[in-house]
Amino acid sequence: MPEINLPTKRELAKWGILASALAGSVVASRYFGTRKISGAERLAEALLDTESLREAGRDLSEASEKALAACAAYLVHMAFRSAEGLGAASGAEDPIGYSRTHTHPYTHAAATVLTEAGGADARLTYAVNVPDVGEVRGTRHIGPVHISGLCPARRTPDIAQITLADGYTAQLESEFEVGDYLVTGRTRLFGAATLRDNRGNVGRLNIGYDGTISGTITREARVIGRFEGRVAHGLNFKRYQLESGE
Repeated sequence: MPEINLPTKRELAKWGILASALAGSVVASRYFGTRKISGAERLAEALLDTESLREAGRDLSEASEKALAACAAYLVHMAFRSAEGLGAASGAEDPIGYSRTHTHPYTHAAATVLTEAGGADARLTYAVNVPDVGEVRGTRHIGPVHISGLCPARRTPDIAQITLADGYTAQLESEFEVGDYLVTGRTRLFGAATLRDNRGNVGRLNIGYDGTISGTITREARVIGRFEGRVAHGLNFKRYQLESGE
């Protein structure tokens, strides 16, 4: 029988030290390689991607549930884009009372983010004006670090209202969390959101820890469409074929 040589305790300790050093170097490279901007800056940039709101405005004439789904897509995309690098990789946060405004060079959409509270439970209030489309007003909290799924994460809930043409309004409330970029190596957004509008549509959307999107929109307790997709690639809405007159 061949002789099997097992590593000694000293060798195992050396390998552990090397593995820890390698992990530390990876985290350090992510830290120094990430653009250091504040959470308010990331949010202002993400708010300016308003294509989903334009789509929602176009869908109003066809089906109001599609407009609500497009508003949900805006919320998810904004939350995902503003999550990148959030945490230890972020730059210095704005002082309390500081307001920053960004304007899109082509659509002329203007996003303003006001820092109302800082520290372990930061609070940002935001407003977006999209010419000829509508407006968004909301509040975001950024909670302290906690452990979720064995990784550090922060809660980033949003409460927002979107107002479009023809008096259409949608209310969106999320309970999203963001995994720390330095540990996971990529942006991780997960959690749930509730949606409703003034046309009788109610929605529930879930993002799994792996980024999978699921959920439904209902009207009068009847499911009229479903969400699917992955947060990194976008949200899709499958509208059910309704009978004439519904």
